[in-house]
Amino acid sequence: MPTDIDLLRTACERDLGDPEQWLSSISYPNSLALCVIDAIYSTGARYVTVEKVVGRYRDHRTAQGGDADSDGLTELLATMRELGGPDPWASQIGNRRPTSSAANAPLKAQAIAEVAEALVALGIDTTDDLRAVAADDERRARARAVWCATPGQRSGLTWDYTLKLAQIPGANAGPVVVGYVAREIGTVDSAGAAELIRGVAEAAGWNAIELDHAIWRFESGRPHQRAS
Repeated sequence: MPTDIDLLRTACERDLGDPEQWLSSISYPNSLALCVIDAIYSTGARYVTVEKVVGRYRDHRTAQGGDADSDGLTELLATMRELGGPDPWASQIGNRRPTSSAANAPLKAQAIAEVAEALVALGIDTTDDLRAVAADDERRARARAVWCATPGQRSGLTWDYTLKLAQIPGANAGPVVVGYVAREIGTVDSAGAAELIRGVAEAAGWNAIELDHAIWRFESGRPHQRAS
């Protein structure tokens, strides 16, 4: 009798095509600054707006003689101090989207600042630091807790997305991917879906993060294969 991993692998082979042709996920393996910016600005927004923010941050750092693609959180926080805080940073680099639709919700730029400060206080400045923390269950849980305590981040969705952007394995699956897995094997939560995806990837010799991304693109109705 086929296992859940067998059933999910069959569905992936049916729907996703040649893994060599999957569109690669966006990632910033050497820049925790860009991971945090992208993750927090991505929620409730078209991704083109996130690309514009990332582009402005890169341009700003280049003008300073820096390199956004190797920035840690210390460098990110320095740009906020130099511009006068999260509010002017939002106007000049980010955008003025709030963390939620609640009245007087803080800007996403404020959430970025709070997340960065909280992680730095835990000794997490770079993606290498985050990898070390992610490998330790206790430290990982502590980091996730301070992240989720930040306005608009309670669900942990942006925490998991940050791990994916940093190319760190072990993140929970997002709602779209959970929906795909549940349709194929039955009710499953985000942690269970992620575990099944890792099981399929291991069995098939695929990259688990790229498989998650391919499922997300397919289920979202986006192209998931490179044009031939």
